[in-house]
Amino acid sequence: MSIQVTIGTAPCSWGVWWPDGTPSRTPYNVFLDQAAQAGYKTLELGPVGYLPTDVEQLRDELDSRGLSICGGTACYEFLKASSFADVRKDVDDLCKRLLAFDVHYMMSMDGTAFAPGEKDKLTEAKKRTFGIFAEMGRYCRETYGVEVLMHPERRSLIETPEELEELIDLGLSICYDNGHFAAANGGWQRGDRTALDFLEKHIDRIPYLHFKNVSPAIRRLELEGDLAPDDPRQDEMMCDLEDGVIDYEAYRDLLDRLNFSGVGIIEQDCPHATTDEAFAMAKRNLEYLQRIRLIPQE
Repeated sequence: MSIQVTIGTAPCSWGVWWPDGTPSRTPYNVFLDQAAQAGYKTLELGPVGYLPTDVEQLRDELDSRGLSICGGTACYEFLKASSFADVRKDVDDLCKRLLAFDVHYMMSMDGTAFAPGEKDKLTEAKKRTFGIFAEMGRYCRETYGVEVLMHPERRSLIETPEELEELIDLGLSICYDNGHFAAANGGWQRGDRTALDFLEKHIDRIPYLHFKNVSPAIRRLELEGDLAPDDPRQDEMMCDLEDGVIDYEAYRDLLDRLNFSGVGIIEQDCPHATTDEAFAMAKRNLEYLQRIRLIPQE
């Protein structure tokens, strides 16, 4: 096979979405220990402030566990910013931290969550925010050699094919989260190719993947109008890689045909899992990708 995937994980796979470790409250040292024990070699930094921001402390923590960094995360309330200047200092700090580890990928998205239809009223604000993304992309590339990769997220400012293509037209590349894309745009039947088709169309602008999968049962409830936006079962939309709508063997074959070479992060959304449940899930998903030979067996 011609696939070359540098496989990694991220704090959100342990239920960490915010700098204080919530919602799971997994201590960062436990996350690092378990990521290494599960068999991962590289990871994303996750929310700024969760892992140590002091470069030498972080280096020591990583080196002691045989871990490295493959990307950073810039998730801010861009929609509330009047210009790129409002977030430039945070972006500068993150880029400098990434360069200390010779890392050149920074994932980014707006952190605003929308109810259905709410985003349609934000035409001018959305245009301004996309302009900020474009300026940030140019700035990071020219100043630091860091590539900003825009991340799709269901119910966010970036979720539809048209929104991603608009960002591509602005000169940006994509951190392709196939689960979020499928959950926002695809069907509920197993084997649905919505996420694969977009990847194939835009592979030249997708150097970085987030591996997820979508629960057929939960997605079906949503599509058939039986799952309200505030239903707690919305948090169960993502499932183990082996069990969802996306056929990962077909995904493997597509990546092979496209000669994909890049980063792939197993990034499981599990806000209600305990630390030990998240650890078990991270091991299962890694072993599954090894078993189907999407990534090499270690």
